[in-house]
Amino acid sequence: MLAPVAYPRIKELIERHVASGLIYLPSSSADFESEAIRPYLDCFVRGSNGYAALDRVKLLKLLWDAIGTEFGGRHELYERNYAGNYENLRIETLNAAAATGDLASMQSIVKDCMSEYDLSGWTSSDLINPDDISLVGRGTVQAA
Repeated sequence: MLAPVAYPRIKELIERHVASGLIYLPSSSADFESEAIRPYLDCFVRGSNGYAALDRVKLLKLLWDAIGTEFGGRHELYERNYAGNYENLRIETLNAAAATGDLASMQSIVKDCMSEYDLSGWTSSDLINPDDISLVGRGTVQAA
């Protein structure tokens, strides 16, 4: 079982990278059986590096079934909610971090980081403020 936030992220990545490939698929497997249509599919729907059109369509249809159909939508909803509502999950995570001491450790890291700068910039000697490296900040170049 994927973590509640993993499935939506995987879906987003597929949608972003596969893009229109999920939409311009042949209407049915009968298109591959048509002597008139098959040559066009083999030519224009094939994948890179010798990946056959039939194999590419099968892969894209599998992805479509996983994210674009009623099954895909229902599965995403299930993944988002199977462990409980969003707010309760965050409260349980916070309480677990407090119980193990991790919360105090994380708060200490934030406090340390925030103590290294103020409104004038970095207070730590090993960090560089923008005016230390910016010619405009030094006043040697006039801002446009």
